[in-house]
Amino acid sequence: MRIWKVIFTVLTIISASLGLMNIISYDVTMPIMFVFMGLTLLTNAKDCYDKGAKKDAIIFVGVAIFVYAVTAYNLINRFM
Repeated sequence: MRIWKVIFTVLTIISASLGLMNIISYDVTMPIMFVFMGLTLLTNAKDCYDKGAKKDAIIFVGVAIFVYAVTAYNLINRFM
């Protein structure tokens, strides 16, 4: 799982950087960044769960669900 954490973290940083430097529109890169950030949180949750820290895993999953809910809400409002 360590390789997935690294991949998702790097993709989060790259998409955030592209948006902040206006290489790609910030409106496009923001949801992509949040998707990769949520995936990073879910891989952290899996690692915590495997190590026996179930409360920490639940917190990571809760934060990932919150990030996805806010991203979905913003996307739905943008296209309505």
